[in-house]
Amino acid sequence: MAASGSVSSSVPRVLTLWCPEWPAHAVPSPEGPLIVLDQHRVVAACADAREAGVRTGDRRRAALRACPNATVVPRDYLAEVQAFERVVSSVAEIIPLVELLEPGSLCFDMRGPARYFGGEDSVVEHVRSVVERQLGADISIGIGVADGRAASAIAARRSGVSLRPVIVEPGRTAAAFITMNLRWLHAIGEMSIELVELLDRLGIRTVGDLAALSERDVLARFGLPGVRAYRVATGTDERPLSSVAPSQLPERERRFDEPVLSVTPVVFSARELASALVQELAIDGLVCTRMTVAAETEHSERTERHWYRSEGFTAAAIVDRVRWQLDAWINEPSAVSAGVIVLRISVTAVRPDDGVQEGFWGGASEADGRANRAVARLVTLCGPEGVRVPLPIGGRLPEDRYGWVSTAVVDRDHHVDALAPWPGSVVRPAPVIVPTHEVSIEVLNDRGESVGVSGRGEMTSEPVSVVIGGRSRRVVAWAGPWPLIERWWDERRRRRLARLQVVLEDGSAHLLAVEHQRWHLMGTHG
Repeated sequence: MAASGSVSSSVPRVLTLWCPEWPAHAVPSPEGPLIVLDQHRVVAACADAREAGVRTGDRRRAALRACPNATVVPRDYLAEVQAFERVVSSVAEIIPLVELLEPGSLCFDMRGPARYFGGEDSVVEHVRSVVERQLGADISIGIGVADGRAASAIAARRSGVSLRPVIVEPGRTAAAFITMNLRWLHAIGEMSIELVELLDRLGIRTVGDLAALSERDVLARFGLPGVRAYRVATGTDERPLSSVAPSQLPERERRFDEPVLSVTPVVFSARELASALVQELAIDGLVCTRMTVAAETEHSERTERHWYRSEGFTAAAIVDRVRWQLDAWINEPSAVSAGVIVLRISVTAVRPDDGVQEGFWGGASEADGRANRAVARLVTLCGPEGVRVPLPIGGRLPEDRYGWVSTAVVDRDHHVDALAPWPGSVVRPAPVIVPTHEVSIEVLNDRGESVGVSGRGEMTSEPVSVVIGGRSRRVVAWAGPWPLIERWWDERRRRRLARLQVVLEDGSAHLLAVEHQRWHLMGTHG
């Protein structure tokens, strides 16, 4: 797709390369179809699974319903980076300043390469031929060229669908994408899904609808996130560039007294460097969006990669990129023959820190920051597979709402609300204390008889007291019951129960459940 006309633009021309199903290509191919999950949702699948009806964003159950014979594997970021390293290296041989966006995607400024190769079309052909030599022609890739990173990313994704390069002429971004749904901006990380849904309810559904508004009105109603999306829609692309000169940007280096033969100590040192860089930028109200990570061995072997992240790098995100890069480096055949003696992290681009508007309840806090730093330190000591963190995975019952997941498959800087909606779950707030094993209890009426729930979901009598751990306490207030039937089609996993909320005379509140005519404690509120 190339728009007609030529309008000058001050926004830099960018080429983005995107491999649509890279998480599936990075793992060993099993027998039959393959599905890759991240946080219990489909992020990639092989061609056979796609033909069977598997879609990105599907939950595991929906994906397996569409393709029952598929092999399901969790996303492995380290394997993706290692497999993508050969693509990055081959492109870097002809284009020096290549930026890694994520495993399976990279970009670079077209200004220099277009002059050297004699035009953007020539650059696209060179890049496509280089990548196809590394991956083979059977792996689809998307190549997009447009004004700015965001428009280039959209063009690359459209190229991945059409299977041919998409080049948008300078100054024609708004015209080229005017009919596209705003969910494309969410797909490339330029807009939250909450903002997309809000705009949709207001009747603003396409890029053209958003571009037709006034920037002042967008700022007044939707704040800085809305303005950022508006600039992408109008072709002016990203936030204003910082006035900080490159020579003034911070850099941190660690030289080791003895060559380090393991990745873990190097990553541990990277954590200290990253924290210092982030703190230094925060003092000036800045956040790093582009950085260079370089490491060198005592035999002068060297790795250097440029990383970009539109929302900015936190200390944990920097440490993750360092680990990915080093793991990919040392796994290259004959790439490293000695220990690392130098690690250098350089900030190469910054933007003003827009900050985050916190709600009255929930949201990130300083406690979350301390927890992330503690997890990062444990990862450097024990490795990503040795540390597990609780992650919301969704469910109707308290014990189903969270699961323990390896940090290797979790992005600690992004949180997915998997807790809603779940029809049939008890309204929030959820219990904060959930027993790890079944706690049997008794719910009694005024005659000392056990209270039950009929097949119609009605209480057989009013609960008067609850016996927990041999101690009886009077019921002050109660609500329910709420019947629940789950997985009725599965002989082994189906459940039928009823839940009851009670407040006892000592002020404690509990969520109870009766199943197979037996009561047990599901959770305690506070």
